[in-house]
Amino acid sequence: MTSTQQTRSVPVRIAATGIVSALGNGKAANLQALFSDRSSLPGRLSLSGFEEPIEVPYQGVGQAPETAEARLHWLLDQAVSELLADYPLSSQERSAIPVFIGSSCYGIGIAEEWYRSQYRDDPGNAIPLPLDGFSQISRHLQQVHGFHGADFALNTACTATANALLSASAAIATGLSEHALVIGLESRNDTSLAGFHGMQLLADEGMRPFDRCRDGLVLGEGCGAMLLSRCRPDEPGCLLWSGASNCDTYSISASNPDGTTIASVMEDALGKGGLEPSDIRVIKAHGTATPLNDDGEAAGMRRVFDPVPPFFSLKAALGHTLGSCGVMESLLVCEALNQGRLPGSAGFAEADPALGVAPLTGPVVAGEGFYLLNFFGFGGNNASLVIRHQG
Repeated sequence: MTSTQQTRSVPVRIAATGIVSALGNGKAANLQALFSDRSSLPGRLSLSGFEEPIEVPYQGVGQAPETAEARLHWLLDQAVSELLADYPLSSQERSAIPVFIGSSCYGIGIAEEWYRSQYRDDPGNAIPLPLDGFSQISRHLQQVHGFHGADFALNTACTATANALLSASAAIATGLSEHALVIGLESRNDTSLAGFHGMQLLADEGMRPFDRCRDGLVLGEGCGAMLLSRCRPDEPGCLLWSGASNCDTYSISASNPDGTTIASVMEDALGKGGLEPSDIRVIKAHGTATPLNDDGEAAGMRRVFDPVPPFFSLKAALGHTLGSCGVMESLLVCEALNQGRLPGSAGFAEADPALGVAPLTGPVVAGEGFYLLNFFGFGGNNASLVIRHQG
């Protein structure tokens, strides 16, 4: 595959961001925690409704309210408020900007609370998941923050906001708007935790991406907000340069572990940016610390790159924030690049010879150039983004 065979992407500027996560509230707190000693283990949550008590590891946001609706709104408000503090938008601008929302849970935690309340009052007529959940985020953005433009909901598992970023970029490139707002939100809920526990994908303690002793993932929560804007290709700062998405039909749950489809989406993202593999300085890996995912990602990187560039994963520090990880991890990479550095992979201790690759174990200096960000989802949906950083 050569770059001349690709339809070139139109770069867009990452104009403003906001985040709240298990690492802290705001970009500064997140970066400080990301580059500090992150050896502490995640907290644990008890799952109700099972015959035996079940506790699972979880990277939660400690200061968030306990009730589901207040929690979802609080997470959203923190991220959006930080973004607007960086880039104030008039009420007229907000009313027209399209909004692209990616999540795995949306309002499912609210639905769980409604069901429990109904069940206590009238067990025979209680309705499981009594609301669709998809409108909770967009309605709050409209009512509280004044974003009344067209809104789009994406739910492609862990690639939801990576695909939202691609869709938002396309909206700007085609002239739909000068700006686009991308929101990724994952709020604590029992359905996600019980599902991953049932699939035996949760780690016993912390995550160890690409480690020989990796044994699963730890879910996390948080919210990321990113404002994309039309730009010139020579503008300084971080640009979303190009990207690609595909879907693998190898199995109902994952991409082909031989890495072929993962390699294909990386090659497509490079081609659409007019780039060669040698142009990539560092890779932000998806790195879920599950054997199948890390196997496939390592195999995919080896197929595309020779040698494989330095790479790292953020999930051992953040937790796996599922549908919101595309925007949350992308904005943290951009903020770190603006400081001229990138973090190592928390949780990694021992290389796995079967993978043939090993992540960065400590922070590195990062300069101008192109950076590849990978996101792979349940169901075999894959997305790769290319960020260009220029001073």
